[in-house]
Amino acid sequence: MVSVTDLKDYSLCKVIPWIRKKMGWKEPITNSQRIAKNVNLKEIVRDFPEPKYYEVHLRDKDSGLNGIVDVLTEDSVIEIKAFYRRFYNHFRIQLLAYAYLAERNGFRVRNTVLLMNKERKINIEVRKEHVEYIGKVVNELVESLEDDSPPVVNPSPLLCKACQYRRVCSVSVLL
Repeated sequence: MVSVTDLKDYSLCKVIPWIRKKMGWKEPITNSQRIAKNVNLKEIVRDFPEPKYYEVHLRDKDSGLNGIVDVLTEDSVIEIKAFYRRFYNHFRIQLLAYAYLAERNGFRVRNTVLLMNKERKINIEVRKEHVEYIGKVVNELVESLEDDSPPVVNPSPLLCKACQYRRVCSVSVLL
């Protein structure tokens, strides 16, 4: 079983989910994660159409992908980030993965939205190609986790230097 977080991290660096699954490494909970637990989702999405479902756990039995969608409406997936980030394009795959899961669970998702500080930062009109792409990447991720050796990647000095996993990552020692 793999999570949407695994998929998001896999798109950033293929070694991160492998380290978590094979080595049992866990990132410490950040201050922003603690504060995000107290965010009032209903208040943030009050302008979106009803019905709304909050913190919906979705799972795809075939691929093993699972995740918790912040807000699911009749035709939208909404991910909420309580804090502004300068870089947020890596959340695109997270949004599409939630759309994939919603589709696999009987919803017809037309768009995905990333709200950051109540502001729309990403709005993706979901197409069939998006859903197919996520299925392909999930399969790649699952296959990489079956291997006893970490995936081969090109180390990035900038990314590796900021990574929580650098202390245990065989790739980052090459820098």
